[in-house]
Amino acid sequence: MKRKILSIVLALLMCMMVTVPTFADGEADTPPERANIIATFKLSHQSGSTYKMWADITNPTMVPVNVTLTLYNVSYSTIAVVEKASSGISFSLSKEVSLSSGIYHLWLSYTVSGSYYAFEKTYNI
Repeated sequence: MKRKILSIVLALLMCMMVTVPTFADGEADTPPERANIIATFKLSHQSGSTYKMWADITNPTMVPVNVTLTLYNVSYSTIAVVEKASSGISFSLSKEVSLSSGIYHLWLSYTVSGSYYAFEKTYNI
């Protein structure tokens, strides 16, 4: 009976070790690395009602990657889009937008080696 309980506890601990790091990613500027691509993206206040949506991409293996940075409003209507394809070791995307108060969703998505990855951040302005 003790071995069975110990086995269950160990199995639960192993499950937690695998899932807890995914919860920790939360609102970090840098989403988890996928397909050897390291991406940082954010919506930064510039001045007044001007904001800058930007992403920095690091591609150490220099494989072709297509990156899209999209800003949506609260109902997921597109406000602005920036796209870039590159096989360089690092590159950036950015665009300035004028925003009023409200909730906005910033999406970073990229395709590399036939795989699609997407990350979202929500901002309340």
